Amino acid sequence: MAATDKNVAIRKRQQIENAGRTMFMWVAIAAALVGTAAVVGVSLFERMVFNQEILNEKNNTVRTLKDNNAIVDELKANVRVLNTNEALKETPRSADAEPVSVILDALPSSSNAEAFGASLQKKLLNVDGVSIETLSPLNVETEVEAGNVGEIAYEFTVTTSSQNVAALKTVLQNLEKSIRPIDLVKLSVDQQNNRVTLSGEVHTYFLPETKVELTEIEVEP
Repeated sequence: MAATDKNVAIRKRQQIENAGRTMFMWVAIAAALVGTAAVVGVSLFERMVFNQEILNEKNNTVRTLKDNNAIVDELKANVRVLNTNEALKETPRSADAEPVSVILDALPSSSNAEAFGASLQKKLLNVDGVSIETLSPLNVETEVEAGNVGEIAYEFTVTTSSQNVAALKTVLQNLEKSIRPIDLVKLSVDQQNNRVTLSGEVHTYFLPETKVELTEIEVEP
């Protein structure tokens, strides 16, 4: 009888141990499944966020292109109107250039300081009866950031006879009528004996061209 009870107790312990091992195995499997599901869930969420960011950038690109295309006709109409402007038509330009090109020439995209100096020497200050005594650059900006205006400064001294003072007025009128915007920031007139000297400082400007290009945006996953 005692042996039988002992065998029953052993079998019970074995059953309890087997049940414990089975329970541990199922708990481990369940934990693994939960962990895998969490990892997959996080991965899917990150993928959804990444895809949404890509869609947002695509929508921004489409919106920008639509906005740009919407103003094309208006820009063309404005250019056509400018080409009929009488003041632009009368402004000197090359034979094959449209009147609107005068506006672009007035504010070039590069400093072109040498060309401005040559224009001063050969056209604006070059008046009959007037001698150019000095002409030199003071400040020449060669590079500026896009959207900013660059500046070029020259100083000059011209002379003429006291009987030809009207020629100095012509010099000032030439500076005023120049296609390029010119600011006369300093001016002095001096007369000694039969000579009249006009000294001044002029500033002109340039605006770097705006580049229009398609760019790639990398969306980090």
